[in-house]
Amino acid sequence: MHSSGSGPALRALAHRDRVAALADAGSVEWLDDPRASPHLSRFGVAPQQDDGIALARIRIDGAPLFVAAQDERFLRGSVGALQGGALRSLCDRARVERPAGVLILAASGGVRLHEANAAELALAQALRALFDLRGAGVPCIALAVGDVFGGMSIVACATDRLAALPHVRIGVSGPAVIESVRGRGELDSSDRSSVDAIFGAAARVALGAVDPVDDSTTALRAWIARAVQNTCAFADDVAARQRDLARRLDETTSSAAQRELSSGLPALRLFDSVAAIEANLYRAPKAFLLAPLGGLSLGAAQSHAMDHALLAHVAQDGQPPLPLCIVEDCAGHEASVRAERLFLSQYLAQHAAVLALLRQRGHRLVGLLAGTGHSAAFFVNALQADVLYALPDARVEAMAPSAIERVTGVAAASLVENDPLLGHPVRHFASLGGVRAIVDDPTLDDLLK
Repeated sequence: MHSSGSGPALRALAHRDRVAALADAGSVEWLDDPRASPHLSRFGVAPQQDDGIALARIRIDGAPLFVAAQDERFLRGSVGALQGGALRSLCDRARVERPAGVLILAASGGVRLHEANAAELALAQALRALFDLRGAGVPCIALAVGDVFGGMSIVACATDRLAALPHVRIGVSGPAVIESVRGRGELDSSDRSSVDAIFGAAARVALGAVDPVDDSTTALRAWIARAVQNTCAFADDVAARQRDLARRLDETTSSAAQRELSSGLPALRLFDSVAAIEANLYRAPKAFLLAPLGGLSLGAAQSHAMDHALLAHVAQDGQPPLPLCIVEDCAGHEASVRAERLFLSQYLAQHAAVLALLRQRGHRLVGLLAGTGHSAAFFVNALQADVLYALPDARVEAMAPSAIERVTGVAAASLVENDPLLGHPVRHFASLGGVRAIVDDPTLDDLLK
């Protein structure tokens, strides 16, 4: 029995107190192991024992749920390697125990830049585990209790249902990032009303992407109870979201994206004797191939066009499931007001969901990092494959040099080339277990063996 009446506003509570406020009285069972990050002290940052996320088993109206609560008071809720691993382990545990649902109390600035490579890899693995959990029929819902940006906004959009407290802002690229990339003429990050009109909870609710909720434990407990009961099969949800996202795009934007995506293939042997299908999708005798974007950024229209092709030609293939080779090289996700008005986080989450659906239907996913694996574009694409290979000159850019200097206070040049956590050459990502092997111009048979 919950006895707090309307209860305190979650916004004002610490992350563990939020869990206790939502749970039935006396039902909280903490599932945390010590996980203080070993990577922060060299930057003069004191680690936190739970690495900014609390895990618990609780009950709401008697129904058992697992909860992961992020702590935005610790490094803005950024997801480090151990926090990403904790979220993954919670999803894995839920697949075994099968609670009534999994709830994420999201409040995060995205991947922790102090641990860029390891953190991006860990969060990508957590995203895969979340989709595997949904595919197994366990509902996953998210409540944005603080601002949610970067890769964590994609994770939040990857759940069955997402709600946001009234004060929250959500997006893949934050206002300051867009201003730095596009200039103040595109967006003045200090103009709160302009920022809220794009990123604010009310704007996301108006799109139909987020459920509105009041900040009281009574209202939130009621939403959680409804949300875990009102989910549909994963494949049905993917199809429904694809239709919803199509309605958000206009024909001019979609046509332009199709033209951009058909701009040509890289000079790699695995594209010998392939036939073009649609968007960036190609067919070889033994597999499908998803070609890289090259110098393009991944925006909503480009992502949606690729997903349409995958759902129409791979997911619906009547033959035994063929492998899909995902070739990665991209300028990153689109950082613009246009992309954020469309809620790019949702399109990127949908792309990862489509890949997860293919995997669950028996299609083996093999990634090849042929150029640059850049931020969220890499996170939802080749990094969702079952196994990832890389060419010798490939690079992983989880964090731009300017951001490295801003966050660490250390000159970026040496770190970019030589630091295992922040370095861009693919050998660093491989040393963390993110790449199975570095290969030189492989054939398709080389990757599929």
